[in-house]
Amino acid sequence: MKSHEERVVRVLSDPVNRAVLDIVDEATNPVTLSEIAERLVSEDAAICEAAAYTDRLDDRRLTLHHDRLPKLDEAGLLEYDADERVVTDASAERDAQWRELEVIDELLARVGGDERTTPEIGLLEGRDAIFEYGRELAERTEEELFLIYTSDELLGPDCLPDAENAIGRGVDFYAGGTARSVRRFFREHLPNATVWEPQLDWMNDRTKSTALSRLIVSDRKRVAVGLWNERGETKREVGLIGEGRDNPLVVLVRELLGPRLDHLDYQSDAFLGDLPFET
Repeated sequence: MKSHEERVVRVLSDPVNRAVLDIVDEATNPVTLSEIAERLVSEDAAICEAAAYTDRLDDRRLTLHHDRLPKLDEAGLLEYDADERVVTDASAERDAQWRELEVIDELLARVGGDERTTPEIGLLEGRDAIFEYGRELAERTEEELFLIYTSDELLGPDCLPDAENAIGRGVDFYAGGTARSVRRFFREHLPNATVWEPQLDWMNDRTKSTALSRLIVSDRKRVAVGLWNERGETKREVGLIGEGRDNPLVVLVRELLGPRLDHLDYQSDAFLGDLPFET
């Protein structure tokens, strides 16, 4: 039997399921099954004739009701009332999954064991290997580079040239840090970056042997997740990497971060500094 974490990854790897979650995330109120079906069908440019549209809409309603929405509900990604046929956002549940890092632990265990050569999710060992991969991502980024660091011990002058080059090419550069020292580093050395403080409780969870060290998202289709792996007095960094919009790790990170990727300006130091009250 598959674990809950494996079911979540499998559900999120389906592009239609991700489209459903996008619709629910964007809504300010509960969404009906019919509204979701209509959105999905209307975005299919191949449907032109009225008869074909009606048939496709009926098919969407059926598959949503009997298959997709129950699976998304079971995974804790939304709440579906099958009697009323109404869908409610469950972003709090997704945050809880991040807070406990169960999904990441599952992936780490998977690539660290017999499935070490899994082609979809790669493993990097040691901070030097993760640093070099991060540099590569910065070089390959065309539009948006998103970073979160939990400690300034991973930052230094060697990080700056590739970041500066990316910004110089017109890449939107977002740097987040839970520690003030991290945000100060980026503000002082990369004045054209958007610097922000992640409002996520799971970033500070050090109760487990595996904790997040850094997160890099390039153009929303390449991901590197750095993890502190502590055993006794030994602490080393390992990294999980994935590439491609449908890669399970990329999908997981993108969906769990959700709409925060589109609202970083409202969490930035510059924006918060302009507010008429203390933050």
